[in-house]
Amino acid sequence: MPELFLRGLLFIGEAILELIFSYLFYTVGWLLLRLLTLGRYPRLPLRQIDPESPRGSWIAGFGFLCLIALPLVALVFLYG
Repeated sequence: MPELFLRGLLFIGEAILELIFSYLFYTVGWLLLRLLTLGRYPRLPLRQIDPESPRGSWIAGFGFLCLIALPLVALVFLYG
């Protein structure tokens, strides 16, 4: 019985973290793409696209790249 409870708790925690990170990366990617393309892409407002759609995944991936990957690469080159 405790295993089932812990498994359920883990599932809920994983779902919450996935939602938080997908919306965080999507928002960052959306903002940076709007700045880089001078407001031309993405054309829809921030909360109109589902972050888990195919187009939203590309935007979230760009947000991940800018928020996590580029700073890590810079740290590796500077201190590694």
